[in-house]
Amino acid sequence: MNYIEHIIEPQKLLLTWQPSRIENDRTRRIVAELARNGNSADLVYLRETPEFKDAKKLGFEGYRGFSTEQGSHSNVLATFMRRLPSRKREDFNKFLNAIRIKPESEISDFALLGYSGARLPDDDFTVINSFSDVEPPFELLATVEGYRYHQDKIPLSSLEEGMPALFQYEPDNPKDPLAVQIMIKDQHAGYVCRGLHTQFHEWFDKGYNVTATVERINGTEERPQIYLYVKVRP
Repeated sequence: MNYIEHIIEPQKLLLTWQPSRIENDRTRRIVAELARNGNSADLVYLRETPEFKDAKKLGFEGYRGFSTEQGSHSNVLATFMRRLPSRKREDFNKFLNAIRIKPESEISDFALLGYSGARLPDDDFTVINSFSDVEPPFELLATVEGYRYHQDKIPLSSLEEGMPALFQYEPDNPKDPLAVQIMIKDQHAGYVCRGLHTQFHEWFDKGYNVTATVERINGTEERPQIYLYVKVRP
């Protein structure tokens, strides 16, 4: 098991939404930012961006309780923390281990949202720490997005923790020319999540040493979840 050794306290997180009722479009779109505001956070909808407008066309109605008609909402951190187990739970350290945070680490609630992803099985939202304006060294857990569409070439049963993963640009991707492929065993296993595309390009352009290994394999053949442990070094 690898742990996050360098905790980054972000000032901004991204909120993504994925349409669940449209079979031919499961693309996650960045619809809002969570901006740190003292001990809380503000929700700011990115209403003028193409991704937000596309999401609205596909049925996005805002995060529950926070209308998109109002561009921003204050003091939302407590609401979003309901997506995570309480620190008071006896098994909270088990949750920290699952996201590779050492139980003795000092980490804010805001940072915890970003490192965990704050996914729930019954909705379409994910929180992303984009690691913008961060200097290495640091580490992160990255999901292999879209892996289920590539299982025919690289079955779940063929994967093992510790396997190396590589990143590769895909400039001819029709949906996103900044797309970053994830390669495992010389096979295309999926993609880096959209909220990290720009940062991966920046890290490579700056010559940072970006390495990754398979860290966790969860789920089933129908709903697999693959996580990479990514290290970014100068």
